[in-house]
Amino acid sequence: MREVNICEYLKQRHGGDILVDLRSEVMYSFGTISGAVNIPVERIEKLYELPKDKTVCLFCQVGEISGQFARLLSDAGYDTCDLSGGYREYIKEKFKEENL
Repeated sequence: MREVNICEYLKQRHGGDILVDLRSEVMYSFGTISGAVNIPVERIEKLYELPKDKTVCLFCQVGEISGQFARLLSDAGYDTCDLSGGYREYIKEKFKEENL
């Protein structure tokens, strides 16, 4: 498992990675990162249906829950990446860029 700041990851994003938003369906509906699939924490079993031949990059609202789930998947044989800072950090950075 790797931990990478969400903004740094998005600058050098790899097309083959699976980007997973762990937030609730309601939070996801208000906005997410382009290309992210929503697998809410309540549906953890769906994470284990993802292919093991791709890197699974997880994020949540602030980056705490995603780290726990990245470790679980890593223990199950997945190549995982925890996107620290979460969606909140992504929104802050996006707001800065748009207001320069």
